[in-house]
Amino acid sequence: MTTRASIDAVTLLTAWRRAGLLTAEETPVVAEAMAATTRDAEPPLHLKILSGIGTFFATIFFAGFLAMADLISFKSGAGTLGWGVALLAAGIGLSFVLKGRSPGLGRDFLAQATFAAMAVGKVLCVAGAILIFGERTPWVATITLFLVTVATYPVSGASLDRVLSPYAVAASALFELMERGSGGEVTLSLTLFHAVATGLAGGLLLSHRRPDVLRPIGLAALGAMGTVVCILASGHDFGIWMSRRPIDPRPIEAMLTLSLVGTIVWAAGGVDRLARPPLAAAAVGAVLLGFAGAPGIVFALMLLVAGHALHDVPMRVVGILALPAFLVLWYYGRDMTFLEKSVTLVGSGALLLAARGWMRFAGWDREDAA
Repeated sequence: MTTRASIDAVTLLTAWRRAGLLTAEETPVVAEAMAATTRDAEPPLHLKILSGIGTFFATIFFAGFLAMADLISFKSGAGTLGWGVALLAAGIGLSFVLKGRSPGLGRDFLAQATFAAMAVGKVLCVAGAILIFGERTPWVATITLFLVTVATYPVSGASLDRVLSPYAVAASALFELMERGSGGEVTLSLTLFHAVATGLAGGLLLSHRRPDVLRPIGLAALGAMGTVVCILASGHDFGIWMSRRPIDPRPIEAMLTLSLVGTIVWAAGGVDRLARPPLAAAAVGAVLLGFAGAPGIVFALMLLVAGHALHDVPMRVVGILALPAFLVLWYYGRDMTFLEKSVTLVGSGALLLAARGWMRFAGWDREDAA
């Protein structure tokens, strides 16, 4: 049985020096790069979730404190906006202080305080803008969210903030499109919105040439795609409830199908790989799912393929959780009796088991099969 021994940075640099892999002039540069990597390391997913929950409660409690202490009047748009700008400025200032701080409890507390200040500032800025321009004025919240996101994104050290802020802009824009559109305009607007989100997600997540700082925007665009898919997968009635008019899902379903096929091709390494039987079967299966009117299932499979290819565990987990949820929604939305749905479920399961057996028999379940 082999044991894995830990090694500190000093010992590692010394070993490299003795082996002739590192010169005396290069050692300080490498040491600084290692220290910078440690400072800027991403926290685990569970800590990001806890940070988001903590910031949510901090935003509510701090806004309540400001109101109860009569420090701010939520009836005054200028006052609310002023407080929002002040808190944003404080958060930006704390972001500069945070850079260069050594890892530890003090740095974590400062990072959380920075995140909370920016979150409260953004909420107050949006509330102040709505009070000034009126609730019925279109695009006020979206434009304000866009401006505060542009102002804070370059200096924000929290990756969660860099995902949530662009997603808030997209969600606000989606609400405006569905709330204020009319007739077939809603379907067209939703299709264009999904096309833009698809382009951003594909360009910023699947391309190896994009700067790492833009990856959170790609994740936010992926979240916007998922929001549209949830609206479509929830059924005809939910779409009418959201926009008070029917939505034609076929253009977005076609776009999702092409996106899944494109993701499979990208993960396989090129269009020429489609000549191989396993990938050709996967592409045909994606097209058949598109004809079945199952946008949620197509989206979940796209998350699984992209997450596997990118070695992105959170994306794969989301795909794994989304797949059964969208399967339930798809079967629930079918206009069939319970007996017919039961027969369909049994038949689908038998078909999937038969396909799995054939993949095993043909050797398509190996990593090198594609």
